[in-house]
Amino acid sequence: MNIQFPSGSGVQGFVYWLLSQIMSWGWVSYAFAIVFFTLFIKLILAPLDFCNRFLTRRTQIKQQALSGELADLQKTYGNDPLAFARARQALYQKYGVGGLGSSLISLLSIIITMVVFFQVMGALNNISNYNIRLQYQELQGVYQEYIEGKDADNLTEAQTVELTDLLNQKYQATKVSAGWIKNIWQPDSPLAKATKSVDDYNKNQPEDFRLTTDEQKAEYEKIYSYIDIKNQNNGFFLLAVISAVTIFVSTKVNAIMAKRNAPKKVETKKAEPIITYSLRDAKLQNNGEEKPMVDPAQMGKIMLWTMPIIYVFFATMQTSAFAIYMIASSVVSTLLSVGFAFLIDLILKHMKKPEITKDFDATVINPHAKYFKGGRK
Repeated sequence: MNIQFPSGSGVQGFVYWLLSQIMSWGWVSYAFAIVFFTLFIKLILAPLDFCNRFLTRRTQIKQQALSGELADLQKTYGNDPLAFARARQALYQKYGVGGLGSSLISLLSIIITMVVFFQVMGALNNISNYNIRLQYQELQGVYQEYIEGKDADNLTEAQTVELTDLLNQKYQATKVSAGWIKNIWQPDSPLAKATKSVDDYNKNQPEDFRLTTDEQKAEYEKIYSYIDIKNQNNGFFLLAVISAVTIFVSTKVNAIMAKRNAPKKVETKKAEPIITYSLRDAKLQNNGEEKPMVDPAQMGKIMLWTMPIIYVFFATMQTSAFAIYMIASSVVSTLLSVGFAFLIDLILKHMKKPEITKDFDATVINPHAKYFKGGRK
């Protein structure tokens, strides 16, 4: 299998290099090279992912340990969401809950994941377009060498058969298939052809390599007209279906583990009527129970159904090579998520649990707390 890789720098250059190293093993097909590549990338990013999950889990444990204190604060400030938020924040700061470090690591993990996703997509598309161009150049070389000194529009039947055999031999030597997919450089879709039209070819090639004249376009169409491809459709949407299923399972597994690890909800006990200490706070008191700007549970439900749709879109619009990457990425992510969950539980089981002292004074946050009824005695 003659796979060529373009030159590049940065993340895409690293993708080219790593895939070329895997292909140099000799026994690995391009499809499996992408699977191994995905595994390597996930292992490289695993420490950051583990750190993010570990800090999140440790924060959840601390929040659970503070549930009694939070219940007391809720009882004291039940009718004053702003004062309760201030008291809760002070309580969290005292015991190191939800620090800036964990938030930054979580944000960094999301950014790196998104950057890698789109950089790999771009790199695999570049590899595809580069090899399509090399394939055409080799077919063009065979075609031009054969018709030299001949009338290309009036070949004899024997010459046509001979040229067809030569071009198909070269095409078979340069094409890359994977299972039911005839051309891995094209999407796994019954709507996609195994070979690109001249317009699609030009859209994905650098300006210096585009076919701009009528003669060049006619030659391209002439060459590929000799290629014998039965059932021109390139696939059956199987990769799209598999990618949707794998990302659904991955998202579901993460949601189950997040629910299992989430701290129990503090029972709300509103205080008796309070004396407000500012007009702004008086207005806030009438807003009812404090709610987060983004409900994690609701967001999880949205992601559970939107992510498969997004993956189907990418799998049908991008190359089959990238669809294989998405599937491998979802599978590896699911396995790592489960493995990390057990490993984190094992580590935390041997860590010292936070000691909560019953000496938190809410009046430090709100000097008017002495007017509240139902607070701690």
